[in-house]
Amino acid sequence: MRLVITEKAEKDLAGLDRRTSQRIRDAFDVMITNVNMVDLKKLKGTRDRWRLRVGDYRVLLQIVGDEATVYALRVKHRKEAYK
Repeated sequence: MRLVITEKAEKDLAGLDRRTSQRIRDAFDVMITNVNMVDLKKLKGTRDRWRLRVGDYRVLLQIVGDEATVYALRVKHRKEAYK
C-alpha cells in the first residue's frame, strides 16, 4: 500500500495544531503497515472513498488500483468533514 497526501490535505494538516497533525500522521503510518489497526470505513454512495477517523478529525481517502494507492484528499474536523 502506498500513501499519497494531496496538496489540500497537506494544507489542512498544516492548519492543525502540532499534536493533532502528528496523531494523524501516526495513523497514516499504522494504516500503511496494518489497515486493521485503524478506524477505516467505506463511505456510502461511493465506490472508492473511505474515511479514517482520528479523534474528532476525519481524513477523506480515495483508494485506487490493484496496488492500493491511497490518496489522502482532505483532513477536516468531524463537523465539517461530510459537507
